[in-house]
Amino acid sequence: MGSVFANLILDVGDIDRSLAFYHDMLNLPIERQECLEGHRLAYLHAGQTQILLLQQPLNEQNPALHRSGGLVMKFYVKEISKVASTLQEQRVTVLQALEMPSHGERTFLVADPDGYAVLLAEPVETLN
Repeated sequence: MGSVFANLILDVGDIDRSLAFYHDMLNLPIERQECLEGHRLAYLHAGQTQILLLQQPLNEQNPALHRSGGLVMKFYVKEISKVASTLQEQRVTVLQALEMPSHGERTFLVADPDGYAVLLAEPVETLN
């Protein structure tokens, strides 16, 4: 059997802050939340992919962890200009300004509360 992508696990510093970003700002539905031996978990749906937010207990968190290390998550959104404005109003860190090309995809690159790169994209509708 070939490998199958199961889910994306993000080690986060503060799960409430992460839920405010992924659920409240990006509108990803929460499947469930639980706490296991001091570990807080939240399962989100992003299309066919599940994202697991994992907050370790304080005594297990690694303050030297550099979370941005090359990982970029890409989400398709509708009305990217409005999404970009909302995120900027919420003082989300912008890594690359909104790009509005006449073809291809419009993109906006931000950092989530833990520094993970999140690329928001919207296909440009063209007239044929």
